[in-house]
Amino acid sequence: MPPRLWQLQPGESPADFIAFAAYLRLKGRRSHRTTAEATGRPLGAIRRLSAKFNWPGRVAAFETRLADATQSALDDVIQRAITTSKSDLENFRLQEFQLAQAVIQASKEWLKRATNPRRHQMSLPQICRLTEMAFKLKCLAIGLPFGDEPRRRPRPEDRPGYWTGPSVEEALERMYGDKSVAAADLVALKC
Repeated sequence: MPPRLWQLQPGESPADFIAFAAYLRLKGRRSHRTTAEATGRPLGAIRRLSAKFNWPGRVAAFETRLADATQSALDDVIQRAITTSKSDLENFRLQEFQLAQAVIQASKEWLKRATNPRRHQMSLPQICRLTEMAFKLKCLAIGLPFGDEPRRRPRPEDRPGYWTGPSVEEALERMYGDKSVAAADLVALKC
């Protein structure tokens, strides 16, 4: 397998590769002069190496690979967070469902006790309220509505045929532009 563009290339000496690595590590705008100063090599030699081994192309390939790796790492982090959130939500819903089941089971026992004439530990309205709460909890756990949501009153503008356009005065003003002309036309319309 051939080496990647940012790795040591065939025919490139280790010293030449060190010069390329110094060029690659430069922050901001890269320059041959700064690379020559950093490596102690002549500026002409750095320019020849850059042309011979396509340093700008190698840098672009390295930066693209770095961006891809960064994006992949971010995607993995986001995917783990989504999976964790879904898992947490599913665990919460499962706990809600199990709690609802336990309350429903307990309400059956309470109902037996409440209907026993010798034992009146809980009143029937209390048991009904607990059972209702258990069923609401169960509906919420599985994502179903339980019919207790507040109903929104319809607004007049939601009714069919409700006029939402401009008034007669506004329409005339838009058509004629001059308020005096629009007022005269309005008076003529009313007559």
